[in-house]
Amino acid sequence: MKCIIVDDEPLALNDMERQLKKLGGIEICGKFGNAREALDALGALEPNVVFLDIDMPVMNGLEAAFHFQEAQPGVRIVFVTAYQEYALRAFEVNALDYLLKPVLLPRLAQTLQRLESAATAVAATANAAAAGVDATIRCFRSLSVEYGSPPSQLAWRTNKAQELFAYLLHRRGQQTRKDTLIELLWPELAPERSYALLYTTVYQLRKSIDAAGIGIRIQNTKAGYELVTDDIVIDVDEWERRMPTNDDNSPDQLQHYEAWLDAFTGDYLEEQDYEWADAERRRLRILWYRYALRLASLLEEHGMPEHGLDWLYRVQARFPYSEEVCFQIMKLHAALGENSMVDQQYTLLVKMSEEQYGQPPAADIAAWYAGRRPDQPAPTLHP
Repeated sequence: MKCIIVDDEPLALNDMERQLKKLGGIEICGKFGNAREALDALGALEPNVVFLDIDMPVMNGLEAAFHFQEAQPGVRIVFVTAYQEYALRAFEVNALDYLLKPVLLPRLAQTLQRLESAATAVAATANAAAAGVDATIRCFRSLSVEYGSPPSQLAWRTNKAQELFAYLLHRRGQQTRKDTLIELLWPELAPERSYALLYTTVYQLRKSIDAAGIGIRIQNTKAGYELVTDDIVIDVDEWERRMPTNDDNSPDQLQHYEAWLDAFTGDYLEEQDYEWADAERRRLRILWYRYALRLASLLEEHGMPEHGLDWLYRVQARFPYSEEVCFQIMKLHAALGENSMVDQQYTLLVKMSEEQYGQPPAADIAAWYAGRRPDQPAPTLHP
Protein backbone atom coordinates (compact mmCIF):
# COMPACT_ATOMS: atom_id res chain seq x y z
CA MET A 1 0.00 0.00 0.00
CA LYS A 2 1.38 3.42 -1.03
CA CYS A 3 0.57 6.83 0.37
CA ILE A 4 1.34 10.51 -0.04
CA ILE A 5 1.27 13.16 2.69
CA VAL A 6 0.00 16.69 2.02
CA ASP A 7 0.44 19.42 4.65
CA ASP A 8 1.62 23.02 4.46
CA GLU A 9 3.33 22.75 7.87
CA PRO A 10 6.80 21.14 7.51
CA LEU A 11 6.83 19.93 11.12
CA ALA A 12 3.47 18.17 10.72
CA LEU A 13 4.58 16.74 7.38
CA ASN A 14 7.74 15.25 8.87
CA ASP A 15 5.98 14.01 12.02
CA MET A 16 3.43 12.06 9.96
CA GLU A 17 6.25 10.58 7.88
CA ARG A 18 8.11 9.52 11.02
CA GLN A 19 5.08 7.85 12.62
CA LEU A 20 4.08 5.99 9.45
CA LYS A 21 7.62 4.63 9.09
CA LYS A 22 7.56 3.54 12.71
CA LEU A 23 4.33 1.56 12.22
CA GLY A 24 5.45 0.11 8.88
CA GLY A 25 3.35 -1.69 6.31
CA ILE A 26 2.89 1.36 4.10
CA GLU A 27 5.18 3.01 1.53
CA ILE A 28 5.48 6.80 1.51
CA CYS A 29 5.93 7.73 -2.13
CA GLY A 30 5.62 11.51 -1.80
CA LYS A 31 5.39 14.54 0.52
CA PHE A 32 3.89 17.85 -0.57
CA GLY A 33 3.44 21.30 0.94
CA ASN A 34 0.24 22.04 -0.98
CA ALA A 35 -2.56 20.12 -2.66
CA ARG A 36 -1.91 21.49 -6.16
CA GLU A 37 1.57 19.98 -6.28
CA ALA A 38 0.23 16.68 -4.97
CA LEU A 39 -2.47 16.58 -7.65
CA ASP A 40 0.08 17.25 -10.37
CA ALA A 41 2.13 14.27 -9.17
CA LEU A 42 -0.80 11.93 -8.56
CA GLY A 43 -0.74 10.22 -11.96
CA ALA A 44 2.92 9.31 -11.70
CA LEU A 45 2.80 8.12 -8.07
CA GLU A 46 -0.60 6.35 -8.03
CA PRO A 47 -0.95 6.21 -4.23
CA ASN A 48 -3.65 4.17 -2.53
CA VAL A 49 -4.02 6.69 0.30
CA VAL A 50 -3.68 10.46 0.74
CA PHE A 51 -3.04 11.82 4.24
CA LEU A 52 -4.43 15.30 3.74
CA ASP A 53 -4.42 18.45 5.85
CA ILE A 54 -7.52 20.64 5.52
CA ASP A 55 -6.56 24.23 6.34
CA MET A 56 -4.00 24.97 3.59
CA PRO A 57 -3.30 27.82 1.16
CA VAL A 58 -3.72 27.48 -2.64
CA MET A 59 -6.39 24.77 -2.24
CA ASN A 60 -7.92 23.54 1.00
CA GLY A 61 -8.07 19.83 1.75
CA LEU A 62 -11.86 19.50 1.39
CA GLU A 63 -11.75 20.83 -2.17
CA ALA A 64 -8.61 18.84 -2.94
CA ALA A 65 -10.26 15.59 -1.80
CA PHE A 66 -12.82 15.85 -4.61
CA HIS A 67 -10.05 16.34 -7.16
CA PHE A 68 -8.04 13.41 -5.82
CA GLN A 69 -11.07 11.10 -6.07
CA GLU A 70 -11.93 12.47 -9.49
CA ALA A 71 -8.42 11.98 -10.85
CA GLN A 72 -7.93 8.55 -9.28
CA PRO A 73 -11.19 6.76 -8.41
CA GLY A 74 -10.70 4.47 -5.44
CA VAL A 75 -8.00 6.50 -3.72
CA ARG A 76 -8.61 6.69 0.05
CA ILE A 77 -8.63 10.04 1.84
CA VAL A 78 -7.51 10.40 5.47
CA PHE A 79 -7.86 13.94 6.77
CA VAL A 80 -5.28 15.15 9.30
CA THR A 81 -6.19 18.48 10.89
CA ALA A 82 -6.14 20.52 14.08
CA TYR A 83 -9.80 21.52 13.66
CA GLN A 84 -12.59 19.23 14.82
CA GLU A 85 -15.34 21.37 13.21
CA TYR A 86 -14.44 20.06 9.73
CA ALA A 87 -15.38 16.48 10.63
CA LEU A 88 -18.94 16.48 9.22
CA ARG A 89 -17.88 18.02 5.90
CA ALA A 90 -14.95 15.64 5.72
CA PHE A 91 -17.19 12.60 5.72
CA GLU A 92 -19.42 14.20 3.07
CA VAL A 93 -16.49 13.58 0.71
CA ASN A 94 -16.30 9.94 1.85
CA ALA A 95 -13.11 10.23 3.85
CA LEU A 96 -11.97 6.92 5.31
CA ASP A 97 -10.81 8.57 8.55
CA TYR A 98 -10.38 11.91 10.31
CA LEU A 99 -7.32 12.40 12.52
CA LEU A 100 -6.85 15.28 14.93
CA LYS A 101 -3.42 16.81 15.45
CA PRO A 102 -1.27 15.99 17.27
CA VAL A 103 -1.74 12.48 15.91
CA LEU A 104 -1.05 9.75 18.47
CA LEU A 105 0.62 6.54 17.34
CA PRO A 106 -2.13 4.15 18.59
CA ARG A 107 -4.77 6.21 16.77
CA LEU A 108 -2.75 6.16 13.56
CA ALA A 109 -2.39 2.39 13.91
CA GLN A 110 -6.21 2.12 13.92
CA THR A 111 -6.31 4.10 10.68
CA LEU A 112 -3.83 1.75 9.03
CA GLN A 113 -5.95 -1.19 10.15
CA ARG A 114 -9.00 0.42 8.54
CA LEU A 115 -7.02 0.92 5.36
CA GLU A 116 -6.01 -2.75 5.33
CA SER A 117 -9.62 -3.84 5.83
CA ALA A 118 -10.79 -1.54 3.05
CA ALA A 119 -8.09 -2.87 0.70
CA THR A 120 -9.15 -6.46 1.45
CA ALA A 121 -12.77 -5.62 0.69
CA VAL A 122 -11.77 -3.96 -2.60
CA ALA A 123 -9.74 -7.03 -3.60
CA ALA A 124 -12.68 -9.32 -2.85
CA THR A 125 -14.97 -7.11 -4.93
CA ALA A 126 -12.48 -7.11 -7.81
CA ASN A 127 -12.32 -10.90 -7.70
CA ALA A 128 -16.10 -11.11 -7.78
CA ALA A 129 -16.23 -8.75 -10.76
CA ALA A 130 -13.56 -10.77 -12.57
CA ALA A 131 -15.60 -13.91 -11.94
CA GLY A 132 -18.45 -12.23 -13.76
CA VAL A 133 -21.43 -11.46 -11.53
CA ASP A 134 -24.50 -11.72 -13.74
CA ALA A 135 -26.35 -8.43 -13.94
CA THR A 136 -29.29 -6.93 -15.80
CA ILE A 137 -30.21 -3.28 -16.13
CA ARG A 138 -33.95 -2.76 -16.45
CA CYS A 139 -35.32 0.43 -17.98
CA PHE A 140 -38.87 -0.62 -18.84
CA ARG A 141 -41.29 0.85 -16.29
CA SER A 142 -38.66 1.57 -13.62
CA LEU A 143 -34.88 1.79 -13.50
CA SER A 144 -33.19 -1.02 -11.59
CA VAL A 145 -29.90 -2.91 -11.66
CA GLU A 146 -30.30 -6.56 -10.67
CA TYR A 147 -27.30 -8.77 -9.98
CA GLY A 148 -26.20 -12.03 -8.40
CA SER A 149 -28.07 -15.17 -7.40
CA PRO A 150 -30.43 -14.89 -5.65
CA PRO A 151 -31.01 -11.50 -7.31
CA SER A 152 -30.22 -8.31 -5.41
CA GLN A 153 -30.87 -4.75 -6.52
CA LEU A 154 -28.33 -1.97 -6.59
CA ALA A 155 -29.32 0.58 -3.94
CA TRP A 156 -29.46 4.27 -4.79
CA ARG A 157 -28.10 6.51 -2.03
CA THR A 158 -30.20 9.44 -3.28
CA ASN A 159 -32.66 10.26 -6.06
CA LYS A 160 -29.95 12.39 -7.66
CA ALA A 161 -27.61 9.39 -7.72
CA GLN A 162 -30.26 7.36 -9.49
CA GLU A 163 -30.90 10.10 -12.05
CA LEU A 164 -27.18 10.58 -12.65
CA PHE A 165 -26.80 6.86 -13.35
CA ALA A 166 -29.94 6.90 -15.53
CA TYR A 167 -28.67 9.81 -17.61
CA LEU A 168 -25.23 8.27 -18.13
CA LEU A 169 -26.97 5.01 -19.06
CA HIS A 170 -29.22 6.90 -21.48
CA ARG A 171 -26.06 8.25 -23.14
CA ARG A 172 -24.02 5.05 -22.76
CA GLY A 173 -21.01 4.89 -25.00
CA GLN A 174 -20.85 8.70 -25.20
CA GLN A 175 -19.07 11.34 -23.15
CA THR A 176 -21.33 13.46 -20.95
CA ARG A 177 -19.88 16.78 -19.90
CA LYS A 178 -19.77 17.73 -16.24
CA ASP A 179 -21.43 21.08 -16.86
CA THR A 180 -24.31 19.26 -18.59
CA LEU A 181 -24.79 17.09 -15.50
CA ILE A 182 -24.61 20.13 -13.22
CA GLU A 183 -27.29 21.92 -15.23
CA LEU A 184 -29.45 18.80 -15.19
CA LEU A 185 -29.16 17.90 -11.50
CA TRP A 186 -28.21 21.01 -9.50
CA PRO A 187 -28.99 24.08 -11.64
CA GLU A 188 -29.96 26.20 -8.62
CA LEU A 189 -26.68 25.76 -6.70
CA ALA A 190 -23.46 27.74 -6.83
CA PRO A 191 -20.75 26.09 -8.98
CA GLU A 192 -18.51 25.17 -6.05
CA ARG A 193 -21.33 23.38 -4.23
CA SER A 194 -22.76 21.71 -7.35
CA TYR A 195 -19.39 20.32 -8.46
CA ALA A 196 -18.75 19.01 -4.96
CA LEU A 197 -22.11 17.20 -5.06
CA LEU A 198 -21.34 15.82 -8.52
CA TYR A 199 -17.98 14.38 -7.40
CA THR A 200 -19.54 12.93 -4.25
CA THR A 201 -22.40 11.34 -6.18
CA VAL A 202 -20.08 9.81 -8.76
CA TYR A 203 -17.88 8.46 -5.98
CA GLN A 204 -20.87 6.92 -4.20
CA LEU A 205 -22.12 5.32 -7.41
CA ARG A 206 -18.71 3.83 -8.14
CA LYS A 207 -18.50 2.52 -4.60
CA SER A 208 -21.94 0.85 -4.81
CA ILE A 209 -21.16 -0.69 -8.21
CA ASP A 210 -17.78 -1.98 -7.03
CA ALA A 211 -19.30 -3.45 -3.88
CA ALA A 212 -21.80 -5.37 -6.01
CA GLY A 213 -19.03 -6.70 -8.26
CA ILE A 214 -20.87 -5.63 -11.40
CA GLY A 215 -19.04 -5.05 -14.69
CA ILE A 216 -20.14 -1.44 -15.01
CA ARG A 217 -17.67 1.45 -15.02
CA ILE A 218 -18.06 5.20 -14.81
CA GLN A 219 -14.98 6.34 -16.69
CA ASN A 220 -13.44 9.79 -16.49
CA THR A 221 -13.14 11.54 -19.83
CA LYS A 222 -11.46 14.81 -20.71
CA ALA A 223 -14.49 16.93 -19.80
CA GLY A 224 -16.87 14.55 -18.09
CA TYR A 225 -17.87 10.91 -17.73
CA GLU A 226 -18.84 7.91 -19.80
CA LEU A 227 -20.77 4.85 -18.62
CA VAL A 228 -19.28 1.58 -19.88
CA THR A 229 -21.51 -1.48 -19.50
CA ASP A 230 -19.42 -4.13 -21.33
CA ASP A 231 -21.51 -7.32 -21.55
CA ILE A 232 -24.21 -6.28 -19.06
CA VAL A 233 -27.71 -7.12 -20.31
CA ILE A 234 -29.86 -3.99 -20.76
CA ASP A 235 -33.51 -4.88 -21.26
CA VAL A 236 -34.20 -2.09 -23.77
CA ASP A 237 -31.23 -3.05 -25.96
CA GLU A 238 -32.11 -6.73 -25.72
CA TRP A 239 -35.72 -5.98 -26.65
CA GLU A 240 -34.74 -4.08 -29.79
CA ARG A 241 -32.18 -6.72 -30.71
CA ARG A 242 -34.91 -9.39 -30.68
CA MET A 243 -37.32 -7.29 -32.72
CA PRO A 244 -39.30 -9.44 -35.19
CA THR A 245 -38.45 -9.05 -38.87
CA ASN A 246 -40.86 -8.69 -41.74
CA ASP A 247 -40.44 -12.44 -42.35
CA ASP A 248 -41.76 -13.32 -38.87
CA ASN A 249 -45.35 -13.75 -40.05
CA SER A 250 -45.78 -17.51 -40.15
CA PRO A 251 -48.01 -19.23 -37.57
CA ASP A 252 -44.91 -20.72 -35.91
CA GLN A 253 -43.43 -17.26 -35.37
CA LEU A 254 -46.49 -15.65 -33.82
CA GLN A 255 -45.66 -17.00 -30.37
CA HIS A 256 -42.22 -15.38 -30.55
CA TYR A 257 -43.89 -12.18 -31.75
CA GLU A 258 -46.23 -12.14 -28.75
CA ALA A 259 -43.44 -12.90 -26.28
CA TRP A 260 -41.44 -10.00 -27.69
CA LEU A 261 -44.34 -7.58 -27.26
CA ASP A 262 -45.01 -8.91 -23.74
CA ALA A 263 -41.41 -8.07 -22.79
CA PHE A 264 -42.39 -4.40 -23.08
CA THR A 265 -43.55 -4.28 -19.46
CA GLY A 266 -43.92 -0.51 -19.26
CA ASP A 267 -42.68 2.71 -20.76
CA TYR A 268 -39.00 3.63 -20.74
CA LEU A 269 -38.12 4.92 -17.24
CA GLU A 270 -41.86 5.38 -16.74
CA GLU A 271 -41.88 5.62 -12.94
CA GLN A 272 -38.97 8.06 -12.83
CA ASP A 273 -40.62 10.22 -15.54
CA TYR A 274 -37.46 12.15 -16.40
CA GLU A 275 -38.22 14.92 -18.86
CA TRP A 276 -34.97 14.29 -20.77
CA ALA A 277 -36.15 10.72 -21.49
CA ASP A 278 -39.38 11.81 -23.21
CA ALA A 279 -38.13 11.43 -26.80
CA GLU A 280 -36.83 7.89 -26.24
CA ARG A 281 -39.98 7.02 -24.30
CA ARG A 282 -42.15 8.10 -27.25
CA ARG A 283 -39.96 6.28 -29.77
CA LEU A 284 -40.24 2.95 -27.95
CA ARG A 285 -43.98 3.40 -27.34
CA ILE A 286 -44.61 3.96 -31.03
CA LEU A 287 -42.45 0.96 -31.92
CA TRP A 288 -44.51 -1.27 -29.62
CA TYR A 289 -47.74 0.27 -30.96
CA ARG A 290 -46.93 -0.43 -34.60
CA TYR A 291 -45.81 -3.98 -33.98
CA ALA A 292 -48.83 -4.74 -31.77
CA LEU A 293 -51.18 -3.59 -34.55
CA ARG A 294 -49.25 -5.72 -37.02
CA LEU A 295 -49.58 -8.75 -34.75
CA ALA A 296 -53.34 -8.23 -34.47
CA SER A 297 -53.55 -8.16 -38.27
CA LEU A 298 -51.43 -11.32 -38.59
CA LEU A 299 -53.59 -13.16 -36.06
CA GLU A 300 -56.67 -12.28 -38.10
CA GLU A 301 -54.98 -13.47 -41.30
CA HIS A 302 -54.14 -16.80 -39.66
CA GLY A 303 -57.70 -17.44 -38.55
CA MET A 304 -57.45 -16.15 -34.97
CA PRO A 305 -59.52 -12.93 -35.06
CA GLU A 306 -60.64 -13.18 -31.42
CA HIS A 307 -57.01 -13.31 -30.32
CA GLY A 308 -56.32 -10.37 -32.61
CA LEU A 309 -59.09 -8.47 -30.84
CA ASP A 310 -57.46 -9.19 -27.49
CA TRP A 311 -54.32 -7.50 -28.73
CA LEU A 312 -56.21 -4.54 -30.15
CA TYR A 313 -57.84 -3.97 -26.77
CA ARG A 314 -54.40 -4.14 -25.12
CA VAL A 315 -53.18 -1.47 -27.52
CA GLN A 316 -56.27 0.62 -26.81
CA ALA A 317 -55.61 0.40 -23.06
CA ARG A 318 -52.17 1.91 -23.63
CA PHE A 319 -53.27 4.36 -26.36
CA PRO A 320 -56.85 5.29 -25.41
CA TYR A 321 -56.98 8.31 -27.74
CA SER A 322 -56.00 6.51 -30.94
CA GLU A 323 -58.68 6.67 -33.63
CA GLU A 324 -56.71 4.14 -35.65
CA VAL A 325 -56.97 1.49 -32.95
CA CYS A 326 -60.64 2.16 -32.35
CA PHE A 327 -61.33 1.83 -36.06
CA GLN A 328 -59.44 -1.48 -36.24
CA ILE A 329 -61.49 -2.81 -33.32
CA MET A 330 -64.73 -1.73 -34.97
CA LYS A 331 -63.84 -3.42 -38.27
CA LEU A 332 -62.82 -6.67 -36.60
CA HIS A 333 -66.01 -6.78 -34.52
CA ALA A 334 -67.95 -6.14 -37.73
CA ALA A 335 -66.17 -9.04 -39.46
CA LEU A 336 -67.20 -11.27 -36.55
CA GLY A 337 -70.82 -10.09 -36.82
CA GLU A 338 -70.72 -8.42 -33.41
CA ASN A 339 -72.73 -5.32 -34.32
CA SER A 340 -73.43 -4.21 -30.77
CA MET A 341 -69.70 -4.03 -30.07
CA VAL A 342 -69.23 -1.94 -33.22
CA ASP A 343 -71.85 0.50 -31.96
CA GLN A 344 -70.27 0.58 -28.52
CA GLN A 345 -66.84 1.38 -29.92
CA TYR A 346 -68.16 4.08 -32.21
CA THR A 347 -70.05 5.71 -29.36
CA LEU A 348 -66.85 5.72 -27.31
CA LEU A 349 -64.95 7.17 -30.26
CA VAL A 350 -67.47 10.01 -30.69
CA LYS A 351 -67.24 10.84 -26.97
CA MET A 352 -63.46 10.72 -26.94
CA SER A 353 -63.11 12.82 -30.12
CA GLU A 354 -65.37 15.58 -28.86
CA GLU A 355 -63.87 15.64 -25.36
CA GLN A 356 -60.23 15.47 -26.42
CA TYR A 357 -60.20 17.26 -29.76
CA GLY A 358 -63.48 19.19 -29.85
CA GLN A 359 -64.50 17.65 -33.17
CA PRO A 360 -66.25 14.54 -34.52
CA PRO A 361 -64.38 11.39 -35.59
CA ALA A 362 -62.40 11.39 -38.83
CA ALA A 363 -64.56 11.57 -41.94
CA ASP A 364 -63.47 8.17 -43.30
CA ILE A 365 -64.41 6.43 -40.04
CA ALA A 366 -67.77 8.20 -39.85
CA ALA A 367 -68.45 7.33 -43.51
CA TRP A 368 -67.54 3.67 -42.92
CA TYR A 369 -69.86 3.47 -39.90
CA ALA A 370 -72.72 5.27 -41.66
CA GLY A 371 -72.32 3.15 -44.80
CA ARG A 372 -72.36 -0.04 -42.78
CA ARG A 373 -75.58 0.83 -40.93
CA PRO A 374 -77.71 2.82 -43.38
CA ASP A 375 -80.82 2.22 -41.27
CA GLN A 376 -79.39 4.03 -38.22
CA PRO A 377 -77.95 7.54 -37.87
CA ALA A 378 -74.46 7.82 -36.45
CA PRO A 379 -74.54 8.50 -32.69
CA THR A 380 -73.76 12.00 -31.44
CA LEU A 381 -73.24 13.47 -28.02
CA HIS A 382 -75.74 15.91 -26.61
CA PRO A 383 -74.94 18.42 -23.90
